Amino acid sequence: MVKTDFNKKVEIIATEICEAFTIRLRSDGILHSHTTSSINFNVESLKKFNVVMGRMLNYKKAPLLITFDEFAIPPVETRDFWAKKESCPYSSADAYITATLGHKLMGNIYLQFNKPERPTKLFTKQEDAIDWLKTFL
Repeated sequence: MVKTDFNKKVEIIATEICEAFTIRLRSDGILHSHTTSSINFNVESLKKFNVVMGRMLNYKKAPLLITFDEFAIPPVETRDFWAKKESCPYSSADAYITATLGHKLMGNIYLQFNKPERPTKLFTKQEDAIDWLKTFL
């Protein structure tokens, strides 16, 4: 019988700030991106994000946990860009935390109209998102 320690604490291995994004590599192999509402971002910002993400992951894929400040809303052109598989070659799956009604509505629009080309789900609880993302490790 294999003993698993479910109470093992996850540590942050690396952190980088790239414009509106704070990117953290977790010890469980999940990358966490948090978007601030205090800095606007665009497609060029996401391209810079990808450079940082690739470097942090040693150019391998990992599941991506995505959170936003309450008033951080991705512009339309960034949603169109991010939905394409080739726009983020290092993400194996995207889990969005929808902490507000606005984020939930925006997330549902993203899923229905932008139709992301990699596995993508919305979650209200971070623990549920992490459990789902671990299936992509």
